Amino acid sequence: MGSKEESAEWPLGKPGGILLTILFLPSILAIFVKTYGFNFLPSNDWASKAALPALVIGLVSAALPFWLILKSRHEIDGVKKGFGLIIAPAAGYFLGKDLVVVALPLLFALIAGHQVELSFTVVDADDRGGSRCRTPVQVEGVPMIFDEICRVPDDVRRELGPGRRIAVAGRGTSLGVFAESLRVID
Repeated sequence: MGSKEESAEWPLGKPGGILLTILFLPSILAIFVKTYGFNFLPSNDWASKAALPALVIGLVSAALPFWLILKSRHEIDGVKKGFGLIIAPAAGYFLGKDLVVVALPLLFALIAGHQVELSFTVVDADDRGGSRCRTPVQVEGVPMIFDEICRVPDDVRRELGPGRRIAVAGRGTSLGVFAESLRVID
């Protein structure tokens, strides 16, 4: 005579839930790091090498919530289920992809980082930015959301334009860097 909540089990069970949480925590950490104003950039080299594994993990991460919603034993009304079937796979894809391309290099930079300098190509340095990222410099080849260096002084930004090469220095590894400074590469 268990209640409805007791009889409805999650298809992957408790170990599966713990595993998914552990897998997605680094991606969520990377988003929080960016949200709270830390400028982390994965290297262009890493982003290109990790593109295929990131795509595969992103697609698996998108399919899993879709499957879980369809497999759910308890009734979900049509609107909630439809909303979940659209939003959950998109969120799963981006969290899975960011796990490979952004979160892993970020964790390596936090744990084993040292002073490094990585090069990037500027896409835009004229944007005024928003409330979370003032005076940004946008770089090429880095995933969306993580493609901006915030709070770059205007005198430095005046020297930059699309296609200009910059060296970004800070704590990191060859996989990515927490931007502390940048300079123009001639």
